[in-house]
Amino acid sequence: MNYKDFITAFLLAAIILNAFLPASAQAETVVFNKVEMLVPNCGKVSERGVRLRFFVDELQSEATAERKILKTFKYADIKDAEYSYSKNPRWKTGLGLGAASVVFPPLLLIAIPLGFSKHRRHWLTIRTGDDFAVLKLSKSNRKLILPAFETKTGVNVHGTGENK
Repeated sequence: MNYKDFITAFLLAAIILNAFLPASAQAETVVFNKVEMLVPNCGKVSERGVRLRFFVDELQSEATAERKILKTFKYADIKDAEYSYSKNPRWKTGLGLGAASVVFPPLLLIAIPLGFSKHRRHWLTIRTGDDFAVLKLSKSNRKLILPAFETKTGVNVHGTGENK
């Protein structure tokens, strides 16, 4: 295959791909793997592997095993986001979440288990007026997810605890 045939084949492939994928889907969707979400289940909290998808106007968390959408947040509805990293037992933050749960009761299910975690973890908490999500980010993707979140949503992520 000579150079001219290669370029012709390449351009033809690019045209075919562009015909099947809308421009907005190509340019606007950002996907992150290796994220876990804390999910309340019958009074207990479990971690589920999720894939975060940043679309044009919303953030989705999709369970990686079942490929089921667990949460969808419209960017306009997101009120607050908090990042934290801790190497000490998280009892102070746990109590803070417990106090916040008076205003927002579902946080109580998350506050107690997080209050006694002894491992350093990277956490991102997203809150809307009537919903929330607590995400555990991997060490490798947190520096990519946090700026992408701020850029897509327009919401500044507030940091607490150690900056790692």
